[in-house]
Amino acid sequence: MGELVNRPEAFIRPSPGGSQLGGVARRTREAMLLCEAAGFDVVVVETIGVGQSEVAVSDMVDLFALLVSPGGGDELQGIKRGIMELADLVIVNKADGDLAAAAARTRGDYASAVHLLRPKWNAWATEVLACSALHGIGVSEVWESVMSFRETVTSNGELAEARSAQATAWLWSEIGDTLLDRFRSDATVATLLPDIESNVSAGRITPAKAALQLLEAFGTNG
Repeated sequence: MGELVNRPEAFIRPSPGGSQLGGVARRTREAMLLCEAAGFDVVVVETIGVGQSEVAVSDMVDLFALLVSPGGGDELQGIKRGIMELADLVIVNKADGDLAAAAARTRGDYASAVHLLRPKWNAWATEVLACSALHGIGVSEVWESVMSFRETVTSNGELAEARSAQATAWLWSEIGDTLLDRFRSDATVATLLPDIESNVSAGRITPAKAALQLLEAFGTNG
């Protein structure tokens, strides 16, 4: 990152995720489109760390890379299966010095693990590579894998299909976000919400019934 800051052809934009799921900000998609329109041919989205249910980033990128550190079997067990299934590329970083041997073992563990998962693409099998970002070891091989992935899924039409599905997912995400914003800012809902939440917490009303009451009240203030 320190090197990128000083390169005129690179642009770095921090986007606080706040409470948004997926480790990405709500307007990350728009930021990506702006970067592409400005002439940046490679856009990298770095997340703050994702969990099994927080994988929104996979619906807005072409390639999903999982970056891990050298570790034992316990670390592999801690990786959520959902994240592993989304990964197009697994990169074991810090593969240098005293950690080189551990990185090699970790790479082998992940390579074995991805073979047990259902392939995400018809023409691409998830690759597991090791590198050292600090010393530049293996970085070129990682980039070659990224380019190979792009060429493979572009030539057989899978990338176009994936982007079409992502556009549909974006549509419904926008619908959901906009409706939720309007729902939360509705005057009638805001008035009823504290008492209804209290009743739900106390077990006097079921969450399903409470939600129905709020939805029925939504928009009735004219």
